[in-house]
Amino acid sequence: MPIIINLKEDLKNENFIQRNYSIPFKNLNLPEEYSSEKDNVDVNLYIIKEKDSYVLSMDIDSDIKLQCGRCLEPYHMHLTPKSNVVLSKKKLDGNSELSEEDLNVEYLEDEENFNLNELIREEILVDTPMKPLCSEDCKGICPICGANKNINPCNCEKEQKRKESPFSKLNQLLDKK
Repeated sequence: MPIIINLKEDLKNENFIQRNYSIPFKNLNLPEEYSSEKDNVDVNLYIIKEKDSYVLSMDIDSDIKLQCGRCLEPYHMHLTPKSNVVLSKKKLDGNSELSEEDLNVEYLEDEENFNLNELIREEILVDTPMKPLCSEDCKGICPICGANKNINPCNCEKEQKRKESPFSKLNQLLDKK
């Protein structure tokens, strides 16, 4: 069930609100390869009302289960994205040139039915690395024997290079002596 915030009503008498949410991970409609050991995603949300917009500042605390791009082992990544987004009631003119500030602006279609789950979903997707690594120094898997080099270091690649080397014929001469 999505969390719908009525920005117009909630900020009618105040210029600032702060709320904490605990949203079930399964309610974020993330792709099926995303999973988490935690049941919920914790969100600390600050909303400031401005003349024609709202400024949202979010701290998200979650973890996701990923598969390493090198060794193919599953691991958990702790996510703590912090984001600032301006929700504007005005649409940008299609003919004008975008500035760097405009990249953090989203058009708010309905300020009475703002779906917080969609914004959190986007932040998690953007914060997930394209090529996840269990560690920066992950050695990956051996292309010859298929062993995880982090667990079982092997010499397959060195042996393969020696066999394919143009100097490998010299070894045969040494073996004859």
